[in-house]
Amino acid sequence: MSIPASRVVTEVDHSRLSALLERAAPCPPATWTQLNEVLDFADLVPPEAVPEQVVTMRSSVVLLAHEDGRTLKVTLSYPHDTPPDGLSVLTPLGAALIGQRVGEAVRWTGLDGVPRQAVLAAIPFQPEAAGQFHL
Repeated sequence: MSIPASRVVTEVDHSRLSALLERAAPCPPATWTQLNEVLDFADLVPPEAVPEQVVTMRSSVVLLAHEDGRTLKVTLSYPHDTPPDGLSVLTPLGAALIGQRVGEAVRWTGLDGVPRQAVLAAIPFQPEAAGQFHL
């Protein structure tokens, strides 16, 4: 798997996600590896400096599916705190979203083994853009 150098992760998200992975939170092995690679290669920034177009934890995002054009609206969440529209960061799509920018293609392999792709169309809510730096 190749992680784009342009992934940006806040220092707070990096710390929390690293701790989550160290606790051996249950997730598919490929997802664990993918998330570790994102964290290892990401550009770390203070929460106050993350661009509004970057997916951070607890961001609400809109995806446009490549296969059929369907729209998917989800909130990237921690597995222990997932709202009704939540998507755990420990799912293949959740791990693929962290640090992505609006307009980028998001690629992941579904739990069924089928490669998937969607465009990150919008981020209607990002905690940092709303001044919520430690959510």
